[in-house]
Amino acid sequence: MPGFVLQVRPRDDGDAAIRVGFTVTKKIGNAVTRNRIRRRLKSILRELATTVTPGTDVLISVRLAAATASSATLRAALIECLVRAELIPTVRA
Repeated sequence: MPGFVLQVRPRDDGDAAIRVGFTVTKKIGNAVTRNRIRRRLKSILRELATTVTPGTDVLISVRLAAATASSATLRAALIECLVRAELIPTVRA
């Protein structure tokens, strides 16, 4: 996706929690911009957390395009990535 890269790894430790990590480099902008993007993605993931396959690690590497993208665009891109990774069963509008 133009706004970020999503990497997924299943865990076998029996823990059903979903762990999410973010990498937002200084190339994206200053601390305010980086934290704003991270907060927006966390909010979207909170909404989708109940549908994501349990026991997975997700790493989101943010790209420069995410700094200017709207929340709706980020949400659609994140849903598309999660569907492609087979972490959510269907597309939610």
